[in-house]
Amino acid sequence: MRWLLAPGIAVLLAGGCNDACRNDIVSIAPAPDGKHQVAMFSRDCGATTGRSTQVSVLRAGDAPTTAGNAFVADGGTVATAWGGPWTEVVWLAPDRLLIRYDSRARIFEKVARINGVVITYQPVVR
Repeated sequence: MRWLLAPGIAVLLAGGCNDACRNDIVSIAPAPDGKHQVAMFSRDCGATTGRSTQVSVLRAGDAPTTAGNAFVADGGTVATAWGGPWTEVVWLAPDRLLIRYDSRARIFEKVARINGVVITYQPVVR
Protein backbone atom coordinates (compact mmCIF):
# COMPACT_ATOMS: atom_id res chain seq x y z
CA MET A 1 0.00 0.00 0.00
CA ARG A 2 2.84 2.42 0.78
CA TRP A 3 4.34 2.03 -2.67
CA LEU A 4 1.05 3.28 -4.20
CA LEU A 5 0.93 6.34 -1.95
CA ALA A 6 4.42 7.68 -2.79
CA PRO A 7 3.82 8.15 -6.57
CA GLY A 8 0.48 9.83 -5.83
CA ILE A 9 2.11 12.34 -3.50
CA ALA A 10 4.86 13.03 -6.05
CA VAL A 11 2.25 13.80 -8.73
CA LEU A 12 0.38 16.17 -6.39
CA LEU A 13 3.58 18.00 -5.44
CA ALA A 14 4.70 18.36 -9.05
CA GLY A 15 1.27 19.66 -10.04
CA GLY A 16 1.52 22.32 -7.34
CA CYS A 17 4.73 23.64 -8.92
CA ASN A 18 3.08 24.64 -12.20
CA ASP A 19 3.30 28.34 -13.04
CA ALA A 20 -0.29 29.57 -12.88
CA CYS A 21 0.69 33.00 -14.20
CA ARG A 22 -0.23 34.45 -17.58
CA ASN A 23 1.82 36.90 -19.66
CA ASP A 24 -0.01 39.38 -21.89
CA ILE A 25 2.34 41.12 -24.34
CA VAL A 26 2.11 44.92 -24.30
CA SER A 27 4.91 45.57 -26.80
CA ILE A 28 7.87 43.93 -28.49
CA ALA A 29 10.73 46.00 -29.93
CA PRO A 30 13.64 44.49 -31.86
CA ALA A 31 17.15 45.77 -31.15
CA PRO A 32 18.65 47.89 -33.94
CA ASP A 33 20.91 45.00 -35.02
CA GLY A 34 18.09 42.42 -34.83
CA LYS A 35 19.98 40.08 -32.46
CA HIS A 36 17.78 40.78 -29.44
CA GLN A 37 14.33 42.05 -28.72
CA VAL A 38 12.73 43.53 -25.65
CA ALA A 39 9.27 42.39 -24.58
CA MET A 40 7.16 44.42 -22.19
CA PHE A 41 4.25 42.50 -20.77
CA SER A 42 1.65 42.39 -18.06
CA ARG A 43 1.84 39.37 -15.79
CA ASP A 44 -1.22 38.08 -13.96
CA CYS A 45 -0.76 35.41 -11.31
CA GLY A 46 -4.34 35.13 -10.11
CA ALA A 47 -6.81 36.73 -7.76
CA THR A 48 -4.44 37.12 -4.82
CA THR A 49 -1.97 39.33 -6.71
CA GLY A 50 -2.32 42.42 -8.85
CA ARG A 51 -1.08 42.76 -12.39
CA SER A 52 2.53 43.77 -12.81
CA THR A 53 4.52 45.31 -15.62
CA GLN A 54 7.53 43.22 -16.61
CA VAL A 55 10.31 43.50 -19.18
CA SER A 56 12.48 40.75 -20.65
CA VAL A 57 15.48 41.02 -22.96
CA LEU A 58 15.25 38.03 -25.28
CA ARG A 59 16.85 36.58 -28.37
CA ALA A 60 15.08 37.73 -31.52
CA GLY A 61 11.92 35.72 -32.06
CA ASP A 62 11.59 34.44 -28.49
CA ALA A 63 8.57 35.19 -26.31
CA PRO A 64 8.50 35.66 -22.53
CA THR A 65 7.19 32.54 -20.83
CA THR A 66 8.27 33.29 -17.27
CA ALA A 67 8.69 36.41 -15.13
CA GLY A 68 10.60 39.36 -16.57
CA ASN A 69 14.36 38.90 -16.61
CA ALA A 70 15.16 42.64 -16.64
CA PHE A 71 12.44 44.59 -14.83
CA VAL A 72 9.47 43.77 -12.62
CA ALA A 73 7.19 46.37 -11.00
CA ASP A 74 3.70 46.77 -9.63
CA GLY A 75 1.78 49.50 -7.86
CA GLY A 76 1.73 53.16 -8.71
CA THR A 77 -1.40 55.17 -8.21
CA VAL A 78 -2.53 55.07 -11.82
CA ALA A 79 -2.69 51.73 -13.57
CA THR A 80 -2.27 51.56 -17.34
CA ALA A 81 -4.67 49.94 -19.77
CA TRP A 82 -2.77 46.67 -19.22
CA GLY A 83 -3.15 46.91 -15.41
CA GLY A 84 0.45 47.43 -14.29
CA PRO A 85 2.41 50.62 -13.74
CA TRP A 86 3.44 52.77 -16.70
CA THR A 87 6.72 51.68 -18.27
CA GLU A 88 8.46 52.56 -21.51
CA VAL A 89 11.37 50.79 -23.23
CA VAL A 90 13.69 52.41 -25.77
CA TRP A 91 16.67 50.94 -27.58
CA LEU A 92 19.55 53.45 -27.47
CA ALA A 93 21.93 51.19 -29.42
CA PRO A 94 22.09 47.47 -30.30
CA ASP A 95 23.52 46.76 -26.84
CA ARG A 96 21.96 49.60 -24.77
CA LEU A 97 18.40 49.75 -23.49
CA LEU A 98 16.60 52.47 -21.53
CA ILE A 99 13.68 51.51 -19.30
CA ARG A 100 11.62 54.44 -18.01
CA TYR A 101 8.99 53.74 -15.34
CA ASP A 102 6.48 55.46 -13.06
CA SER A 103 8.39 56.69 -10.01
CA ARG A 104 5.51 55.55 -7.77
CA ALA A 105 5.85 51.92 -8.85
CA ARG A 106 7.06 49.28 -6.42
CA ILE A 107 10.18 47.73 -8.00
CA PHE A 108 11.01 44.04 -7.53
CA GLU A 109 13.69 43.57 -10.21
CA LYS A 110 16.11 45.93 -11.98
CA VAL A 111 18.91 44.07 -13.75
CA ALA A 112 21.79 46.12 -15.16
CA ARG A 113 23.01 43.72 -17.86
CA ILE A 114 21.50 40.76 -19.73
CA ASN A 115 23.12 38.82 -22.58
CA GLY A 116 25.49 41.69 -23.36
CA VAL A 117 22.75 44.35 -23.27
CA VAL A 118 23.38 47.17 -20.77
CA ILE A 119 20.17 48.50 -19.22
CA THR A 120 19.71 52.00 -17.81
CA TYR A 121 16.68 52.91 -15.68
CA GLN A 122 14.93 56.22 -15.30
CA PRO A 123 12.08 56.85 -12.83
CA VAL A 124 9.56 59.36 -14.20
CA VAL A 125 7.15 61.51 -12.18
CA ARG A 126 3.74 61.10 -13.81
